[in-house]
Amino acid sequence: MKKSLLYIVVWTMLLPGAASAHDLWLNMESHFLSQPGQTLAKVVFGHNYPHYGILVKEDQLSEFYYISPQGKKAEIDKTWEELKGTSYGRPAGARVGDVVCEQEGTYMIAAAKKRKGTKISVPSEKYAKSILVVGKGSQSVSTPVGHRIEIVPLKNPTEVKVGETIPVKVLFEGKPLETYVYGTYVGYSSEDEPFPVLARSNSDGIAQVKIDRAGIWMIVTNHKVDFSASLTFEIK
Repeated sequence: MKKSLLYIVVWTMLLPGAASAHDLWLNMESHFLSQPGQTLAKVVFGHNYPHYGILVKEDQLSEFYYISPQGKKAEIDKTWEELKGTSYGRPAGARVGDVVCEQEGTYMIAAAKKRKGTKISVPSEKYAKSILVVGKGSQSVSTPVGHRIEIVPLKNPTEVKVGETIPVKVLFEGKPLETYVYGTYVGYSSEDEPFPVLARSNSDGIAQVKIDRAGIWMIVTNHKVDFSASLTFEIK
């Protein structure tokens, strides 16, 4: 009986999309600014994008920063809580910080949440990135930030039209990862399918994610059960 149960658990974990652990993602106040200015980045730890999940405490964030179009890194070290009731009996909400854009171009916002393994919990690493375009933007979006698992966009969302695909590259420890990639958008809801878009990266780590509508999108992938990465952006 115990062997049968173990077999079922392991097999379920191997199924694409079966791992239902929480992911980390960034809800941006805006993905587009007409001119240099300021916006908010909200770190969410949940499993129903874009709705808030378990509140991320300040000391649980191992990284929270943004990279300017010139490649300059700026830490987001002043954060606050935006509470939204409870989730699983714990406070729900987002960890919020300011993103100050001093020039036009494309910015990359990044966050990370890590947990060491214990006798009762496995190690967990969650990474999130988001694309912010200021003014006319720029095409500099394909440089990895160095997360252990990472989704690297190979095309700026400003270049992608509805009905096309956005190419992304999945990396694990800096090397291409052949795995499943999932896509969803703000407003999507289903009783049967958690993600409306499914793709698979090839041996070079490249996946083509179908974009069938305008709006704010999230692409997510996971590896070794509790390592995951997300990328959020907007398609006009």
